[in-house]
Amino acid sequence: MIHRRALVRSAAAGLSVSLLPAAARAADSASRTGRVASGDVSLFYRLFGAPGKTPVIVMHGANYFDSYDWIGVCEQLAVDRQVIAFDHRGFGESTWSASKNYSIDAKMNDMRALLAALGWKKPIVMGHSASGRIATSYAAAYPEDIEKLIVVDSGFARDEEGGKGPTVGNPPLVFPSVEAAMERFAKLKQVPRIGLDRGRAEQALTKIDAGYQLKRDPDFQNATPVGGAAGKLELDVWESLAKIRAPVLIVRGLKSDRWTPDLVARVQKDFPQYQWATADSFHDIAYYAPAELIAATRKFFG
Repeated sequence: MIHRRALVRSAAAGLSVSLLPAAARAADSASRTGRVASGDVSLFYRLFGAPGKTPVIVMHGANYFDSYDWIGVCEQLAVDRQVIAFDHRGFGESTWSASKNYSIDAKMNDMRALLAALGWKKPIVMGHSASGRIATSYAAAYPEDIEKLIVVDSGFARDEEGGKGPTVGNPPLVFPSVEAAMERFAKLKQVPRIGLDRGRAEQALTKIDAGYQLKRDPDFQNATPVGGAAGKLELDVWESLAKIRAPVLIVRGLKSDRWTPDLVARVQKDFPQYQWATADSFHDIAYYAPAELIAATRKFFG
């Protein structure tokens, strides 16, 4: 569960950081937590490590993930640098967008707000699943603001849990019990950690009178903000890939369904400069094969 913490101000980073009591540090893997405002949301983050080598920003997927799923990986990557993982707008401990703005450009602006608060000029960017699309868009839109790009088992244009286009007014997912929530996600072909780990499921749910509500805005796929225009920074995925100048590593799960043979062949043909790594894993590589992911990532760091 999320512990109550006293916030302090970091003069070096210029952002609020939570100091965990000893018991909470043991449970939450010694990360410091805090919030950064971005547009109409408040973003929750976990910050690991101390300043050193090029820092890393890690972004989770959509089905169902948040920064909690990346604690173990981030802790291992942070032995010689700072690593931040945050909950996307509408997910986990971050707030829901009042305007229902879940466009790629809004999420890229969230990244920029976090990086500005941290004072990071040119980080390594890692995006898993749906965030692979966000990470590639960021690398294409801001080529001077990224050192390297890591795409973790992302099919790029594949949607998570549903169709495309504007959609608002969806009811929140509410379950009668934690076990019922786990059962729902355990039915997916690519089962995420929430469907297997009760402790993780408890982190993803909020107790309400009607039962247990998933910490995810049911309108999380809406790309056009209410009363506003569609994002201007969004590009076709292939346009984005063609604009990237930073070194790229693609990590794919050998048991995952995100990378079809046709997609692998097209990327390898069009972008032969990309590096590749595989993990004996389903889609949730941070859960099923963290050691392989960490090893591939560290090798790419150089």
